[in-house]
Amino acid sequence: MATMQFRLPIGAKRQVTIPAACMKLLSLEEGGELLLEVAGDHAILHPMVSVPRRDLPDELREKYLSRMGVKESDIPLSEFLDHIGYKSSEATAPRKKTAAAKSKGALRGEVTTPGAKLEAR
Repeated sequence: MATMQFRLPIGAKRQVTIPAACMKLLSLEEGGELLLEVAGDHAILHPMVSVPRRDLPDELREKYLSRMGVKESDIPLSEFLDHIGYKSSEATAPRKKTAAAKSKGALRGEVTTPGAKLEAR
């Protein structure tokens, strides 16, 4: 197989345009997917094919299904966070009211500063 090279300029939103000749050569269509593999300082694009689960061979489908759902080894997130010693900064620090929250409180007649009270109309 002959080697071909294509220049892909990178656009403003980090987007690249694949030349029509490359699309045809790789049998790609709009909406298709490519896998970008980074090997050292090289980038390799591989055409991807999505296969519905029902069309997978039985062995692969069983392997996929065995990885889904709840496992005996699963633990609740809170238990995991305790296990690793994670302490939430939100739980220990008092919450500050934002300007929007203060103005909403003022409209409901809540006190926003000592001695000041606005009434809702």
